[in-house]
Amino acid sequence: MRFTLNNETWYACEFIGDEFQEDCCSYSPIKVRDVVPLRTGGGKFRLAFYHANYPTGVREKEYELAMIERGKTFLLAKSVEHDPPRILQIYDIDWNWIVRHFRASGGNDDDVQRWLESNA
Repeated sequence: MRFTLNNETWYACEFIGDEFQEDCCSYSPIKVRDVVPLRTGGGKFRLAFYHANYPTGVREKEYELAMIERGKTFLLAKSVEHDPPRILQIYDIDWNWIVRHFRASGGNDDDVQRWLESNA
């Protein structure tokens, strides 16, 4: 079984690219709105998502992505629209990830999806 994105579900996302700060990564909870395979070959798909760690008013995003790797616990894809290149690594989100990257408090693994609905 390979990792699959489900609509209206929150995930951890690492955006990797030269445009990001010194560690070349930006972290954000994302809520998948829609995943549409483009059926053009090359594993391309369109991902519509809510980008929680982006300024208010511009958090709804849509990227055309090309699959790089899809494992059991993660998906790695490259945006075909960004220059410099932008890579997205997406995987299940948990409370430890939120605390590690955002120093948040008040939640636990049992309610991470609900907590994000109220706080992201």
